[in-house]
Amino acid sequence: MSPLWALLLLTWAAMIILFLGLGAVLREVRMLRAQIDAAAATGERVDIELPASVAGGRGGLVLAVDSGCPLCIAVVQRVGSVMSGPDSAAAVLLTFEPEEQWNGLTGGLPVVRDDRAWSAIAHLSTPILLQVDGQGRVRRLHLPANERDVTPVLQSWGLLSQSEKNGRANAA
Repeated sequence: MSPLWALLLLTWAAMIILFLGLGAVLREVRMLRAQIDAAAATGERVDIELPASVAGGRGGLVLAVDSGCPLCIAVVQRVGSVMSGPDSAAAVLLTFEPEEQWNGLTGGLPVVRDDRAWSAIAHLSTPILLQVDGQGRVRRLHLPANERDVTPVLQSWGLLSQSEKNGRANAA
Protein backbone atom coordinates (compact mmCIF):
# COMPACT_ATOMS: atom_id res chain seq x y z
CA MET A 1 0.00 0.00 0.00
CA SER A 2 1.34 3.40 -0.90
CA PRO A 3 1.84 6.05 1.82
CA LEU A 4 -0.80 8.25 0.18
CA TRP A 5 -3.46 5.54 0.39
CA ALA A 6 -2.49 4.76 3.98
CA LEU A 7 -2.81 8.43 4.92
CA LEU A 8 -6.17 8.66 3.16
CA LEU A 9 -7.43 5.55 4.95
CA LEU A 10 -6.27 6.86 8.35
CA THR A 11 -7.91 10.23 7.71
CA TRP A 12 -11.25 8.63 6.91
CA ALA A 13 -11.02 6.35 9.95
CA ALA A 14 -10.30 9.37 12.17
CA MET A 15 -13.25 11.28 10.71
CA ILE A 16 -15.61 8.36 11.29
CA ILE A 17 -14.45 8.06 14.91
CA LEU A 18 -14.96 11.80 15.44
CA PHE A 19 -18.48 11.70 13.99
CA LEU A 20 -19.38 8.74 16.19
CA GLY A 21 -18.07 10.62 19.23
CA LEU A 22 -20.08 13.71 18.30
CA GLY A 23 -23.18 11.56 17.88
CA ALA A 24 -22.69 10.11 21.38
CA VAL A 25 -22.32 13.58 22.90
CA LEU A 26 -25.44 14.87 21.15
CA ARG A 27 -27.38 11.83 22.36
CA GLU A 28 -26.34 12.53 25.95
CA VAL A 29 -27.37 16.19 25.64
CA ARG A 30 -30.76 15.17 24.22
CA MET A 31 -31.27 12.68 27.07
CA LEU A 32 -30.34 15.34 29.66
CA ARG A 33 -32.77 17.81 28.11
CA ALA A 34 -35.53 15.16 28.16
CA GLN A 35 -34.85 14.44 31.85
CA ILE A 36 -35.05 18.12 32.73
CA ASP A 37 -38.25 18.60 30.73
CA ALA A 38 -39.81 15.49 32.31
CA ALA A 39 -38.92 16.71 35.79
CA ALA A 40 -40.42 20.12 35.05
CA ALA A 41 -43.60 18.61 33.59
CA THR A 42 -44.23 16.49 36.67
CA GLY A 43 -43.58 19.42 39.00
CA GLU A 44 -40.53 17.70 40.41
CA ARG A 45 -38.25 20.17 42.18
CA VAL A 46 -35.06 20.96 40.33
CA ASP A 47 -32.13 20.74 42.73
CA ILE A 48 -30.55 24.13 42.01
CA GLU A 49 -30.36 27.00 44.43
CA LEU A 50 -29.43 30.56 43.51
CA PRO A 51 -28.57 33.35 45.93
CA ALA A 52 -31.77 35.04 47.15
CA SER A 53 -30.39 38.39 45.95
CA VAL A 54 -30.67 37.26 42.31
CA ALA A 55 -34.47 37.16 42.42
CA GLY A 56 -34.67 40.21 44.64
CA GLY A 57 -35.97 38.19 47.60
CA ARG A 58 -39.48 37.95 46.09
CA GLY A 59 -39.16 35.18 43.53
CA GLY A 60 -40.29 35.17 39.95
CA LEU A 61 -38.47 34.54 36.69
CA VAL A 62 -34.70 34.42 36.22
CA LEU A 63 -33.53 34.35 32.62
CA ALA A 64 -29.92 33.14 32.33
CA VAL A 65 -28.36 34.30 29.07
CA ASP A 66 -25.17 35.00 27.17
CA SER A 67 -24.91 38.04 24.86
CA GLY A 68 -23.01 36.02 22.25
CA CYS A 69 -26.04 33.77 21.72
CA PRO A 70 -28.58 35.05 19.14
CA LEU A 71 -31.34 32.86 20.62
CA CYS A 72 -30.65 34.37 24.05
CA ILE A 73 -31.16 37.89 22.72
CA ALA A 74 -34.42 36.88 20.99
CA VAL A 75 -35.68 35.20 24.19
CA VAL A 76 -34.76 38.28 26.27
CA GLN A 77 -36.73 40.48 23.87
CA ARG A 78 -39.73 38.12 24.07
CA VAL A 79 -39.67 37.93 27.88
CA GLY A 80 -39.32 41.71 28.07
CA SER A 81 -42.36 42.18 25.85
CA VAL A 82 -44.68 39.63 27.49
CA MET A 83 -43.79 40.44 31.10
CA SER A 84 -44.27 44.19 30.87
CA GLY A 85 -47.60 44.38 32.71
CA PRO A 86 -47.86 45.93 36.18
CA ASP A 87 -49.19 42.73 37.77
CA SER A 88 -46.64 40.41 36.11
CA ALA A 89 -44.21 38.41 38.17
CA ALA A 90 -40.76 39.87 38.66
CA ALA A 91 -38.22 38.98 35.97
CA VAL A 92 -34.45 39.49 35.95
CA LEU A 93 -31.71 38.75 33.48
CA LEU A 94 -28.81 36.74 34.98
CA THR A 95 -25.46 36.84 33.21
CA PHE A 96 -21.75 36.38 33.81
CA GLU A 97 -20.94 39.42 31.65
CA PRO A 98 -20.64 43.09 32.61
CA GLU A 99 -23.94 44.98 32.54
CA GLU A 100 -22.61 47.26 29.79
CA GLN A 101 -22.59 44.23 27.46
CA TRP A 102 -26.41 44.24 27.61
CA ASN A 103 -27.03 47.97 26.96
CA GLY A 104 -30.09 48.25 24.73
CA LEU A 105 -30.68 44.48 24.59
CA THR A 106 -32.50 43.76 27.86
CA GLY A 107 -36.06 44.44 26.77
CA GLY A 108 -36.53 46.43 29.98
CA LEU A 109 -35.36 43.63 32.31
CA PRO A 110 -32.94 44.42 35.12
CA VAL A 111 -29.48 42.83 34.66
CA VAL A 112 -27.91 40.87 37.53
CA ARG A 113 -24.29 39.73 37.36
CA ASP A 114 -23.64 37.06 39.96
CA ASP A 115 -20.76 34.62 39.52
CA ARG A 116 -21.98 32.25 42.26
CA ALA A 117 -25.44 32.00 40.71
CA TRP A 118 -23.98 31.58 37.24
CA SER A 119 -21.71 28.74 38.38
CA ALA A 120 -24.78 26.86 39.68
CA ILE A 121 -26.27 26.73 36.17
CA ALA A 122 -23.20 27.09 33.92
CA HIS A 123 -23.38 23.41 32.94
CA LEU A 124 -26.67 24.05 31.10
CA SER A 125 -27.00 25.56 27.64
CA THR A 126 -28.30 29.14 27.47
CA PRO A 127 -30.92 30.53 27.35
CA ILE A 128 -32.38 29.14 30.56
CA LEU A 129 -35.76 30.09 32.04
CA LEU A 130 -35.87 29.54 35.81
CA GLN A 131 -38.86 29.99 38.08
CA VAL A 132 -37.47 30.73 41.54
CA ASP A 133 -39.01 31.33 44.95
CA GLY A 134 -38.06 34.14 47.34
CA GLN A 135 -35.17 32.15 48.82
CA GLY A 136 -33.64 31.50 45.38
CA ARG A 137 -34.65 27.84 45.08
CA VAL A 138 -35.37 26.88 41.49
CA ARG A 139 -38.87 25.44 41.23
CA ARG A 140 -39.03 24.98 37.48
CA LEU A 141 -36.54 25.13 34.66
CA HIS A 142 -36.95 25.27 30.89
CA LEU A 143 -34.42 25.38 28.04
CA PRO A 144 -36.27 27.04 25.13
CA ALA A 145 -35.42 25.79 21.65
CA ASN A 146 -36.79 28.97 20.05
CA GLU A 147 -38.39 32.23 21.13
CA ARG A 148 -41.93 30.89 20.54
CA ASP A 149 -41.39 28.46 23.46
CA VAL A 150 -41.30 31.32 25.96
CA THR A 151 -44.92 32.50 26.18
CA PRO A 152 -46.53 29.05 26.65
CA VAL A 153 -44.02 28.19 29.37
CA LEU A 154 -44.61 31.46 31.22
CA GLN A 155 -48.37 30.91 30.96
CA SER A 156 -48.12 27.36 32.31
CA TRP A 157 -45.98 28.61 35.21
CA GLY A 158 -48.58 31.30 36.02
CA LEU A 159 -46.12 34.17 35.57
CA LEU A 160 -48.15 36.22 33.10
CA SER A 161 -50.95 38.54 34.17
CA GLN A 162 -54.47 37.88 32.90
CA SER A 163 -54.34 40.90 30.57
CA GLU A 164 -51.09 39.66 29.03
CA LYS A 165 -52.59 36.19 28.52
CA ASN A 166 -55.60 37.71 26.77
CA GLY A 167 -53.39 40.01 24.68
CA ARG A 168 -51.21 37.12 23.54
CA ALA A 169 -54.27 34.99 22.73
CA ASN A 170 -55.72 37.79 20.60
CA ALA A 171 -52.40 38.33 18.82
CA ALA A 172 -51.98 34.63 17.99
